[in-house]
Amino acid sequence: MYRSILRIAPFLLFLFATVSVSAHEIKLKNGDRITGVIISRSADNVVVETQYAGKITITLDFVETIDMAAPGDNVGATIAGEPKKDPEAVEAKKEGDVAESADKVKPELKSKDGKTPIEKKEELKPIPKLFGGARFFGIVDGWSGDANVGFSYTSGNSETSTMATGIKATKTGGNDKLIVYLRSLWNANRRSNQRITQNAVWGGFRYDRDFNDRMFSFGSWDFERDRPKNLNFRSVIGAGVGHHTIKGDHTELDILTGLAWNRAWQVGENKNTPEFLTASSFKHRFSNRFKIQQTFTFYQDITAITKYRFIYDTSFTADITKRIGWNISVGDRYNNFPIGDAKKNDFLVTTGIKWSFGRKK
Repeated sequence: MYRSILRIAPFLLFLFATVSVSAHEIKLKNGDRITGVIISRSADNVVVETQYAGKITITLDFVETIDMAAPGDNVGATIAGEPKKDPEAVEAKKEGDVAESADKVKPELKSKDGKTPIEKKEELKPIPKLFGGARFFGIVDGWSGDANVGFSYTSGNSETSTMATGIKATKTGGNDKLIVYLRSLWNANRRSNQRITQNAVWGGFRYDRDFNDRMFSFGSWDFERDRPKNLNFRSVIGAGVGHHTIKGDHTELDILTGLAWNRAWQVGENKNTPEFLTASSFKHRFSNRFKIQQTFTFYQDITAITKYRFIYDTSFTADITKRIGWNISVGDRYNNFPIGDAKKNDFLVTTGIKWSFGRKK
């Protein structure tokens, strides 16, 4: 019995000692390569054990690719006293193995020369962050959107100048999204006693945080300045919940509802008003060049049911090049209880050149 064990013990020792673990190759964004065995991996980091430095923790933000089948050196060890292999023989054997494996690879997985198989590498996609981990805490990076401008000038029987501008930018994180917008309209009649007849600015931002694939919460701040309406400045802070009613590759529709606080500095008595808000945001891409965006927000005064207002905007864009395009914008600002003798409704249509920035969806 003991003699049998002693006879097979060297064989078992040799078998376990020659077992090796396939190495993995990690390519960093700066071009460096690290070879070792991946021990664990999370949403933020990967831990790899190497022969020369032990365990190393690498942040995924610095990783470009991970080759799960890198040839590299094995990290296992052989038993002491094993004969050293001839490097030329080992190299010849490797070339023979590669040629044999290449014959077994499907044609569509071979390179253009028909000989070398294409290695499959797992492309790492770190979870995006709304802020942090980039220049200036990530404030200036990752934005995408459109900016547009339109201008008209007349002279002779009429002497007017009009300029309309707008910008809308979006930045997306893992479960977060920040939308910033600004729009302005300026008009001057050089023959009128009141030289500047229109000077209005609308802007704000909205922050969304997803609960799940459909529901989200939001917080917003909107401001407005409209000189013909006798409105020096309006500040509206809102919050509530929303629903991703349609969430597709070409069409998106969000429905929102919540509460807002309206603070208005105006000609006469300033106002503080609690409001109920409901809104919708719609996007549709007809093709890679044509798309439409539409937003509608309705504010109901909680203290007086007869007082309400709404803001409506639609923009249609047609791309001429990858960045430059043509834009048509339609807007409506309605207040059924205006200040003084101001009109209830302001309707505007503008057209001009638009410029796209950031990643195109």
